Amino acid sequence: MRQTVRSAVAHRGRETIAWVAIGGTLAVMFFTAHQVRQGWAQRRVAAEQAVRDQLTTAAVLIGTEAAKMSALELRALLWPALGTNGRTNPRPLTLDGFARAGAGQFAAMRDDRGAARPGYFRLARSGRGEWTTEVRGALATDSAYARAVLDEVHGWTDRVNVDGPGLGIAIIHANAQGVPVVVGMAPEREADGRVVALFGVAYARNAALRTHVGHVLHGVSLLPSPSRELSDSTRSDGSKVDNTDLAVRLRYATGLRDAVSPAASDNGVWRSAFFATRAITGADGGFTVEVALPERVGQRYVKAAMPSGSERLMLGGVLLLGLGFAAAAALGLRRQYKLAEARRMFVAAVSHELRTPLAHVNALSETLLLGRAESPEQAQRWLRAIHREGRRLSVLTENVLLHARGERRGTRSAPQWTDVGALVRDAVSLVEAQAQARSARIVIAGTMVDVAGGWIDATALRQIVINFIENALKFGPDGQTVTVTLDLERPAMDGAEDGLLRLSVDDEGPGVPAPDRDRIWQPFVRLAEGGSAPAGTGLGLSVVRQLVAELGGRWSVSDAPGRGARFRVEVPLVAPPSRVAERVADRSALSPAQR
Repeated sequence: MRQTVRSAVAHRGRETIAWVAIGGTLAVMFFTAHQVRQGWAQRRVAAEQAVRDQLTTAAVLIGTEAAKMSALELRALLWPALGTNGRTNPRPLTLDGFARAGAGQFAAMRDDRGAARPGYFRLARSGRGEWTTEVRGALATDSAYARAVLDEVHGWTDRVNVDGPGLGIAIIHANAQGVPVVVGMAPEREADGRVVALFGVAYARNAALRTHVGHVLHGVSLLPSPSRELSDSTRSDGSKVDNTDLAVRLRYATGLRDAVSPAASDNGVWRSAFFATRAITGADGGFTVEVALPERVGQRYVKAAMPSGSERLMLGGVLLLGLGFAAAAALGLRRQYKLAEARRMFVAAVSHELRTPLAHVNALSETLLLGRAESPEQAQRWLRAIHREGRRLSVLTENVLLHARGERRGTRSAPQWTDVGALVRDAVSLVEAQAQARSARIVIAGTMVDVAGGWIDATALRQIVINFIENALKFGPDGQTVTVTLDLERPAMDGAEDGLLRLSVDDEGPGVPAPDRDRIWQPFVRLAEGGSAPAGTGLGLSVVRQLVAELGGRWSVSDAPGRGARFRVEVPLVAPPSRVAERVADRSALSPAQR
């Protein structure tokens, strides 16, 4: 008893450890999946920030390159005046010559001179220190423009340093629209360094910067690893550049915003999460560069940095595989638990089934040994009872042994000549006492009750009949009639089989529900009636299925006529070995055509 309790405790402990291991595996798997998803989320945040950082870099590059180009352009425009300084016999520079040089410079650098509205001026210094003014270009055609520029220039004349480099730059606002204007001045000097005139140029700064930014966008790739095919824009070295998705605009201190790229005309792009700005300071004044990507384009770049679909499928596959393994382990553990529980109940049921007949045998044999029989007839009755209980024990033991051999695939059919009717009557006599205990009656009917038998495994057939009748007695009511029917179907032609034996047992019990008609043939399955299952080992019908399968037959259960259940088997009666040998010899004597 202690050993049994110790074994049960150990089994329960192993089961608990297994469940804890399965739960721990699932917890680790889901925790790992959660960490991976968290990593993906952090990776997305980092990818979005990387795109914004790239936009900031692009803004810095655009602004600095445009500022450099603007400073170089202004110096190139003023170079005719600066180049006269320090000559011994300088060639006089006229305003018309200065304007022609500036127009050529504008034409060489860009084709939007109209937007830039360049104007030229010369301030000549008299001996008395007064300045006289000449204007050309846009300054000659727009008096308001000229007045605004010259007012700014006259404010600088008093600060012209005779000993300095002689280059001055100013930013003014020439009109009510707040368009900034670049005004650059350079002195013309005599050989002794004396300033004799100031040459200057004025042009719209936004138009100039817009042109310079366009050069940068056309010549430098500002986005990492384009996610679509490159456009047809080509650098001088033949490499492809694609900045068409990039929205760029310039913002000045006056509040004026100047869209530079085609994508910048869409106001929605400036509400995108992918936006960067950078303030730029330069020789011709400061401005701010704003760059952005449309939301869909930015997300495309982010997606390119995220795990691919194959990685996600792989993670999903690992999760499903882990869940499958855990589910399989849980089902296996549950199945083992149910099997262990069924075996425990089976051992208890077998012990209970063995206890009663053994107690009867021990009590009656002890009474006989003590000589307490009152008459020889009573002694004979006791001996018959001992014999009956012994045969009952044999039936129970045979069921257990057959089940054990069936699990090891160890059963084999051993046909022998059998009087089937006599065998059935003998099987009924073995369970007669159980029937009397429940006031039940067993009736044998059918066409084969009184007919000579056939070749069949007698032991298997007897066990089938006994198990069917015991099952009917257990589940049927007291006082019922159990009908055992035997029929034989002879073959239409002479073959290897000698007929088909049909055996059915009808009871008057509650019947078998349709959903359970397949399940009841499994080991340890007992249907409960009224909340509790009848006593028994749960092996009877599973042994029947096993034996019938070994005999090459079929088994089934259905509703009996009237009420109750009908259990039925069909097994072949094989031909005797001598007849089979004769048929084989006769067949071998035939010609191939006759066969």
